Amino acid sequence: MTPFGADLDAFWSGLVTGSDGISAIERFPVDDLRVGRGGEIKKLRPLPGARRVGCRASQLLLAAAEDLLARSAVSAEPERIAVVLGTALGGVEELERALAPGGRPRHAVDALYDSPAHALARRLGARGPVMTVGAACAAGATAIGTGADLLRADVVDVVIAGGYDALCRFVMRGFDALRSLTRERVRPFDKRRSGLLLGEAAALVLMTREGATPGPRLGRLLGHASASDGSHIAAPDANGRGLELAARTALDEAGVTAADVDFVSAHGTGTLVNDRIEADVLRRVLGRRASEIPVNSIKASVGHTMGAAAALEAVMCLMAGREGVVPKTLGLEEPDPACELDHVIGSPRAARPRISLSTSLGFGGCNAALVLEAVDQ
Repeated sequence: MTPFGADLDAFWSGLVTGSDGISAIERFPVDDLRVGRGGEIKKLRPLPGARRVGCRASQLLLAAAEDLLARSAVSAEPERIAVVLGTALGGVEELERALAPGGRPRHAVDALYDSPAHALARRLGARGPVMTVGAACAAGATAIGTGADLLRADVVDVVIAGGYDALCRFVMRGFDALRSLTRERVRPFDKRRSGLLLGEAAALVLMTREGATPGPRLGRLLGHASASDGSHIAAPDANGRGLELAARTALDEAGVTAADVDFVSAHGTGTLVNDRIEADVLRRVLGRRASEIPVNSIKASVGHTMGAAAALEAVMCLMAGREGVVPKTLGLEEPDPACELDHVIGSPRAARPRISLSTSLGFGGCNAALVLEAVDQ
């Protein structure tokens, strides 16, 4: 569920056609903010037979679940189905409503950090572990990795994992106060980059152990890692030590080296410091191969979707391998020499990456990396 539409096909089509999912925000007042644009989802289709499902974050999740259930059967005993979701904000928008003049205290129930995860578990009939991962903008990747750990430990047989976040005034005012939002186009790794724009989305994957579920699949998670550098409440570590540790550890767990990596999905927010640090880390981790491996960022296309970002990017990596094309980095026209990599610019690139590395950073020193293998199916 993204600004491009309510299913996987709309998401992929928007990326490969170079569509722009950024628009003026309409759901809440932004006149008092420096920046009032973002990757807003304009329409949410009513869920079939659904009563009120709580906060907007829950609505996004349940919409994504409809697409997931249309593509995959969740076949396991309810007690062996887990839900593991990453988020930066949970249902915080409902807390705004509860505290506003005329607000109702009952709205605060939907503002609990794990309320959306439980709403999804109820929809799926899942009675296994329900976990909400708070790792800021690295949360989606950490949730997918945590789901893999549950499967490896034989705690469950099926995991619904991913990430979500909804736009609200609370988060917009926070990023506005930090001067992180750009008044221009988001330009990851471009020498003219001046900041990010936020977005909202929900992305879910169904995970099982190898060979446990027949039928089509997007690919495999070969390795994952999370690492914290804790250098600052908002700024990344100046040397990218936590991100480097996460990337190297994920590659080691996957049993692959830089020579095996075919594609890198970068965090690529479009901020001055983050992009430079991430490019430095990728050059150290990939060595001479850094100039030969296609790299992109999708945050100029749908906005920085916070807890959903890494889950969207994981799906994008696997789709690229299946479809034989790597989406371009929208807004990147004049690569910054300080961010020198093999950026995909101008148009999508014909390629069929089998092994992808996806990197994610978040506030508070949160870092995560996934190593994914696409399957030709």
